[in-house]
Amino acid sequence: MASGLLGTAITGLAAFQRSLETTSHNISNVNTEGYSRQRVQLAAQPEQLIGVGFLGNGVSITNITRSYDQFITGQLRSSTAAFGDVDKYSQFATQVDDILADPSVGMEPAIKNFFNAVNEAANDPSSIPARQVLLSESDILTSRFETMNGRFEQIRDQVNEDMGVMTDQISAFATAIADLNVRIASEQGRANGDQQPNDLLDKRDTVLNQLAELVDISVVPSNSNMVNVFMGKGQVLVVDTIANAVVTQRSELDPTKFDIGLKSSNGNTIIVTNEMTGGALAGTLRFRDEILDPAQQRLGSVAASIAMEFNAIHESGYDLDGNAGTKFFSGIDSIPVIDSSKNTGAMVLTATFDKNNIPNIDFSDYQLELTGTGPNTYRLTRLSDNTFFDLSESTAPDPLNFLVPSNTGDELPGINIGFSGLANVGDTFLIRPTYSAASSMALNVTDPRELALATNEGIDSAGNSYVINGPMPGDNRNGLALAALENNLGMLGGTASYQDAYGLVVSEVGVLTSAAKVATAAQETLLNNAKESWGNVSGVNLDEEAANLIKFQQSYQAAAQMITVSSTLFDSLLGAIN
Repeated sequence: MASGLLGTAITGLAAFQRSLETTSHNISNVNTEGYSRQRVQLAAQPEQLIGVGFLGNGVSITNITRSYDQFITGQLRSSTAAFGDVDKYSQFATQVDDILADPSVGMEPAIKNFFNAVNEAANDPSSIPARQVLLSESDILTSRFETMNGRFEQIRDQVNEDMGVMTDQISAFATAIADLNVRIASEQGRANGDQQPNDLLDKRDTVLNQLAELVDISVVPSNSNMVNVFMGKGQVLVVDTIANAVVTQRSELDPTKFDIGLKSSNGNTIIVTNEMTGGALAGTLRFRDEILDPAQQRLGSVAASIAMEFNAIHESGYDLDGNAGTKFFSGIDSIPVIDSSKNTGAMVLTATFDKNNIPNIDFSDYQLELTGTGPNTYRLTRLSDNTFFDLSESTAPDPLNFLVPSNTGDELPGINIGFSGLANVGDTFLIRPTYSAASSMALNVTDPRELALATNEGIDSAGNSYVINGPMPGDNRNGLALAALENNLGMLGGTASYQDAYGLVVSEVGVLTSAAKVATAAQETLLNNAKESWGNVSGVNLDEEAANLIKFQQSYQAAAQMITVSSTLFDSLLGAIN
């Protein structure tokens, strides 16, 4: 224990030297991300009884602490996750909105030009140039559908790629947090009191903030100053020194989609896609489910409806040479059905559009599962909103194998479902009525003479209709029926035209994109407020540090002066003795 004038001065020198070093450390890290300013805590040393009273023995350093507020730090992480979510969502939504609104690739002018050509051909059914224009506009229409669907696929590839990058980053951050837990616990064990490795704690908080940009996390303190980290709805990411990995894997039913998996240290992986909340990863998943999938499927529903309705009328007419009409559009004869890799039965499922129920063609994907709740009972789930109803196998005298609604009040969404073979309970199938319709739709008629614009219908003297064999160049009745499809309410349950249905896609995406931009601006303000609050508590203020630098410098000089005074007194004492 220091005592006397010299000892007391020495304690002051040591204390103010450490204060100057800490202030220098703060100034050096003023631009270091996540650095919390540090302070040297001082306390008077125990006094000494000298008979007439207690005499002080100088100062001691009790701790070096960082300016830290757990609530504000947690609020910053929460705001970071919320902003990451809406910002990523908004970025992707803007891409889709730009595609739909772009007249060079948008469908609205292509559909309008197509029906204008139909009207021109119907007005002059014997004109080969008018017929050729219709074929050209039809080809442009199918190409435009394919182009737009291709743009959506490019965005989907970008989504999948970003998900892979983000999961790799999450895994790397989790490993870094676990490693920092080890180092912090080790350093904590070296201390005799409540001293803490401040710089390591700052590094861990910085990694936690970076992690929060990708996924919403909950941080729970553990032993020895370690933390446990849970992501999303409580999925374990880090437990003390053990970190789980986050991975992507292709969906069991939909190979175009990635699911999020949580891989533990023992190698087991569980799917946690629906458990993700907050952060850029959740924003990407929300965009895929709320904008990308519906937009692509709605685009396909417009393509399928136009093709089915047009084909139905075109096949009922006759071409310029008096031959029966054929399919005008091809590529939509069958609907993609994907079997789950876990199916154990031998059932082969097929699906086709119902020509008699075209207005009810839906834009959603459907999941079919043999439930076992009753004999040969299947559950059909609409994946866009998870509504469902039960199907059963058709019975005699129907010679074909179809799945039909078990309840007479239910109705299939404009499709027919056939099957062969037997399924086992739990077997699952994904039915995608409109997902690829826009890309598969193609022009089937190449010769302008084959356009079936005539009905070849005549009326006898008794008023009965009959078919006239041979060409009827001036007959445009079937062409007028085709032209009338432009304003026909043949979509969304018979409530919308093709232009209306496509306009609904554009407006819905526009509304969601606008709302996302507003939410992004709001969350950015909240994030900036949280950063400001954190800076007020933990940030380095150069003006304050400059003042402290002068204060500690003067204090150090004063302590040094006390040593000089002590030396002078000692020299005087020696001189008096001599």
